[in-house]
Amino acid sequence: MLEGVYEGTTTIAELRRHGDFGIGTFDRLDGEMIVLDGRCYRLRADGTAGEADLATRTPLAAVTYFHGEYDRQVAEPVDAAGLRAMVDTWLPSPNLFYAVRVDGHFDHMVTRMLPEQHRPYPRLIDAVARQVISTHTDAHGTIVGFRSPTHMLGVAAAGYHLHFLSHCRTRGGHAYDFVLRSGRVRVDVGYELFLRLPATQDFSRARLGRGDVAGEIEAVLQGGPRPYARPDHS
Repeated sequence: MLEGVYEGTTTIAELRRHGDFGIGTFDRLDGEMIVLDGRCYRLRADGTAGEADLATRTPLAAVTYFHGEYDRQVAEPVDAAGLRAMVDTWLPSPNLFYAVRVDGHFDHMVTRMLPEQHRPYPRLIDAVARQVISTHTDAHGTIVGFRSPTHMLGVAAAGYHLHFLSHCRTRGGHAYDFVLRSGRVRVDVGYELFLRLPATQDFSRARLGRGDVAGEIEAVLQGGPRPYARPDHS
């Protein structure tokens, strides 16, 4: 993804055979993906949203079957950094994968979507410059995502990668910043990883691992420049 490999190779139908919970993107970065309770939702930069067609393809996604081994209630407001720190205290080891689900009421939620990309594809750090930012206030919904270990950097984004889907299933995206007023936090531990790489010319020719991989992933996840902003009071 960092090198602009955006062509989808796996259909949503195939992806759903590997899990009922997860996140990702779609062919040519055309929408943020959230897989929740077995359904795959697509949230586009133009504001449209809905369930993804099973024939749609994805270049990058991570899914699992979610059970919720750790289950806690949050009764007092906590921001994004505070929630991550709180979840970290529950975990048996920083060296494993964790699936994270938060159902709750958010004072605010800031999300990002990227517009569809076209050839010649820019590198991801450059594509992020055209992201669309939305701020949702007094929002009810679900955070879906993963916490990945540092030793898997490059295969996954080390640390937390979270997406948000509103209760009405029509708003959300990559979750940048939020304040959880109250809610339920559940976490699963992952001991196994099944990885499928793209069998495409773009992937075969990509110059993987060059430059500051950790720094670029961090910049992409944290937002980088934010020239497009859309208030959304849903």
